[in-house]
Amino acid sequence: MSEGILELGDEILRVQGRPAQERRRQRRRHQQLMLALYLAMLESTYTAWALVAGLADEFFHVQQAELYLQGRFTEWHPKITTPPGLYLISVIYLGFLSVSRIIDKVHVADLRRTNVAAAGLLPFHVWSVLHEIVAWYHGFHTENDMLPSMWSMIELNHAVLNICLFPPLFFFYGLYYTDVWSVLAVLTTFQFYYRNWNKPMLAAGMASLLFRQTNIFWVAIYLGASEVVRRLKRGRPEGVFTVLDVVEASWQNSCVYNPLISQAFLEDYIKFGLSLLSVSVKEIYQLFPHLKPYFGILAAFGFFVLRNGGVVLGDKENHVASIHLAQILYIWPYIMFFSFPILYPYILQAFVPQKYIPPPLRSGSTRHQLPRLVVAIPVMAAMLLIVHFNTIVHPFTLADNRHYTFYVFRLLFRHPSIKYLAVPIYFICAWAAITGLGGLPIVQPPTNSQANLLQSGVDRGNPGRAGAYRDNPRQTELRRGNRVRLPPASYSNPHMQPGHRVSTAVIWLVATALSVVTAPLVEPRYFIIPWLVWRLHMPSPWPTGEDAARKRKKRARTLGARIKAVFYGKHDHRLWLETAWFLFVNWAVGYVFLHRGFEWPQEKGKVQRFMW
Repeated sequence: MSEGILELGDEILRVQGRPAQERRRQRRRHQQLMLALYLAMLESTYTAWALVAGLADEFFHVQQAELYLQGRFTEWHPKITTPPGLYLISVIYLGFLSVSRIIDKVHVADLRRTNVAAAGLLPFHVWSVLHEIVAWYHGFHTENDMLPSMWSMIELNHAVLNICLFPPLFFFYGLYYTDVWSVLAVLTTFQFYYRNWNKPMLAAGMASLLFRQTNIFWVAIYLGASEVVRRLKRGRPEGVFTVLDVVEASWQNSCVYNPLISQAFLEDYIKFGLSLLSVSVKEIYQLFPHLKPYFGILAAFGFFVLRNGGVVLGDKENHVASIHLAQILYIWPYIMFFSFPILYPYILQAFVPQKYIPPPLRSGSTRHQLPRLVVAIPVMAAMLLIVHFNTIVHPFTLADNRHYTFYVFRLLFRHPSIKYLAVPIYFICAWAAITGLGGLPIVQPPTNSQANLLQSGVDRGNPGRAGAYRDNPRQTELRRGNRVRLPPASYSNPHMQPGHRVSTAVIWLVATALSVVTAPLVEPRYFIIPWLVWRLHMPSPWPTGEDAARKRKKRARTLGARIKAVFYGKHDHRLWLETAWFLFVNWAVGYVFLHRGFEWPQEKGKVQRFMW
């Protein structure tokens, strides 16, 4: 646990009037319970998967690992497209356990334990990254009414458990694929980034490229863009302003226009992009020293591509890079399918009249309603054009009925009109996913002073020149060269509605698009890291200290009231829904995988199994 988080936790415990040692024990007990549940499910999954012989794609990885275990590092399997990080880890891990020697064959169960080891480390890294985000989100404020309550820490532990149970990732914990170690490497890079450890971050970023080539967009592009945003001052011109006004004011005052997502319209995203571009060009010499690690990672990746003659290592004829814009559309129903327990309040706010919504879920705000027609029509028109002109169906997609994407695409192409009728679904799912980053619609209205801060778009801004910008003094300190620990790119002030700023959504969208649009093949595994980064930034509805104190004083007297308090009143009930949903999906997919095998006519006697 980082020193800053310990300081924040101690202050929380002191304000709440309980001995710090007692509260820390309570927190550790909850963390240990969550970890025990997760490890129990992990071990049961490995035990069940161990009964299954090597799968087709997995068999290629096993063969390559055998070559590395024999010391034949210059030989490469022609069907493997990803770098050798997984096999190098296997050599180190199995050698450390004295399981492997220079042998001709290795048992697939031993190799699968390599991923089980990574899965065991995963919750610690997710916990660390999430707590770094929370610590910066709350800004280490010491005002009593602005500190997160103890149960919000429990919610964060619950969120860590849910993230580790994410079905497309959980499925591969007990198999020998590259995805688990790839996620772990990216999370490690994020962890070092949020702690401002540049050299370890550079090393971890380089290492992440040994597992998947597309990690370059997360460890270099995403983090590099986030670094640019957090190194520049943030401000907002006062009064009514156009796009040209924002660009001009941004250039003159060297401040990036970066409003809260909950307060932004589509044009604000355009203003942010142009504002960031203009300020970045002006401040390029000040920014360059801070971007050296990311340029270093990009240079190393570029050298690899030139030396290799392409991005993939093997099977290049079936994995030719192309522009596949439809991938950007597919990720939205992917997010909605897995995360609808988290996003359902936004759907209620948009489609159900307020009087029919349960009182705790009502909101007087109109910012969570569906976008205006002037926005919805052109966006859906662009989606229709993408569907019509850039829908690519890889031969593998409709040739392999073991994967669930086979059945999704068979449904989409059952009738020529179905793929077009899916466009409104893409649009609604995209709106919900982006709106979710802005915070829950279930919030209390801000006070007058908070409303003024919202309008100025800063945390604790000092008035700038009249009619110009208000800026952030902590970021001003950075620009003066002081060594201060900066928050991530765009977290809002805890005085305000929970949620992130426009930069979070834009940078995530750019990195996601770059990581998937070049892949002609559609696989759920390709969307794991985009979902993970999105989920890590989903705000929780933490109450202020006053709300927490009121809830602690109001103790439930009946068993039913206590159950309601645990699952709803004093805990984000969406987390319980998410846990139940992930457990159900994991159980269903696991049951089908183990007990609903089938045979292909051309491969009699060999069991084929359904998988992601």
